[in-house]
Amino acid sequence: MNPNRPTEQHLHAYLDDQLDAERRQWVATWLQANPERAAELEAWRRNSQHLRARYANPEQWPANASLDPAAIRRRQRAGQRRWLATAAMLVMTLGIGLSGGWTMRDMTTPASPPPMADAVQAYRLFTDSVSFDGNTAIDGNSVVGVSDTAVPEPGANSREKIVKLFQAHFSDGIMPPDLSAAGLEMTDARLLATDQGPAAMVVYRDRTGRQMMMYIRPPGAGHHMLEPGKRVDGQLMAQYWSKGNYNYAVVSRPDDPNAAMLEQMLRES
Repeated sequence: MNPNRPTEQHLHAYLDDQLDAERRQWVATWLQANPERAAELEAWRRNSQHLRARYANPEQWPANASLDPAAIRRRQRAGQRRWLATAAMLVMTLGIGLSGGWTMRDMTTPASPPPMADAVQAYRLFTDSVSFDGNTAIDGNSVVGVSDTAVPEPGANSREKIVKLFQAHFSDGIMPPDLSAAGLEMTDARLLATDQGPAAMVVYRDRTGRQMMMYIRPPGAGHHMLEPGKRVDGQLMAQYWSKGNYNYAVVSRPDDPNAAMLEQMLRES
C-alpha cells in the first residue's frame, strides 16, 4: 500500500465507494489521524447526499414559468417585434431627414426658367412698345440691353438691312428663314445683348397684319441645346428648337393659324 497521504482522487473515490477494501481501510486510517480532513470529507458527503436527494425526482421540482416553451416563444416574438419597431423607426427617421433635406433644397434652389423664357419676354417688350434704353432686364435668360441697330419701319429694303444685321453680329452664316412662301414677310429686327451672347428678334407679318416673332440666340457657356417643343405662357405660345450653334423660338398667339403652318414647315425643314 502506498505509504503517502491520500490524494484528492483517493478521497473522492472513498466517498463514492470506488476503492477496494485494502485502500479503503488505508484512507479510513489516515482520516482518523487527520480529523480536520475527516470533517471536510464528511461535509462533502452531506452535500453530495443533499444534491442526490434534491435532483432524484425532477418531476417534483417547483414549476419555473420562465422555462415554459410557450413563455420562451412569447419572449422571442416580443424581441422580434421590438427589433422590427426599432428598424422601422430608423427607416422613418431617415426618410423624414431625406424628405426634409430635399424640401429645403427645393426651397433654397432657384427654379429654372422655362425654355426660351427670354424669347417670350422679348416679344412682350417689343409689342408693348417699351423704350429700349440699354437697361432693360429679363429674369431667367436675361435680356440686358437692345442695340440701336434695328430696322424700325417696314420697307422694300427691310430684308437687306436684316441680312446686314445678321452678317455683322452672327457667325456660321446664320440667317433668319425666308417665310415669304407662307405669306409671311420680315418687317423688323432688333439686336439684343443677353447673358448668352448677341441675340436677335425678327418680326414677321402676314397680309392681315398678324405678326409673330422669331428669336435667335447662342446656347451659352453650357452649350444647352433644346429638344423641339412648345409651351403656352399666358396669351403667348413659344415653339422652340436648336439647330447648328443656336437656339430658336417662334413666339405668337396660340390661335394664330400661321403658328400651326410654321410648325409644320419647321418639322419638314
